[in-house]
Amino acid sequence: MIRDETSVVRRLTSYFDLSESEVRTYIRAVKEGSIQDGEVRSLLARGMLIRSSDEKVYLPVHPRLALSNLFRSRSDRASAEMKERRKLVDKLTLELIPAYEAGRGSR
Repeated sequence: MIRDETSVVRRLTSYFDLSESEVRTYIRAVKEGSIQDGEVRSLLARGMLIRSSDEKVYLPVHPRLALSNLFRSRSDRASAEMKERRKLVDKLTLELIPAYEAGRGSR
């Protein structure tokens, strides 16, 4: 039983960039133990669902592991973004230094 399902849905959609449909599908799988339909493809790719051995249903990954998978993939994306931003900062710095030094030298 989830105490505040609306809050869980809101936080998962906003922090992990999941659609409300994806979150509701995962929650349904957690509550029911398995599902046969819904937003399964994206949840499989994100490590939140797995196929049963008979491939008839989808099973929820334990929330601790599922959320860790989401967090890691988000961190990996953020890390790549930070590298790109760092490169941009370095390029801008190199472009601005000569102008700064020229301005300081003309005083």
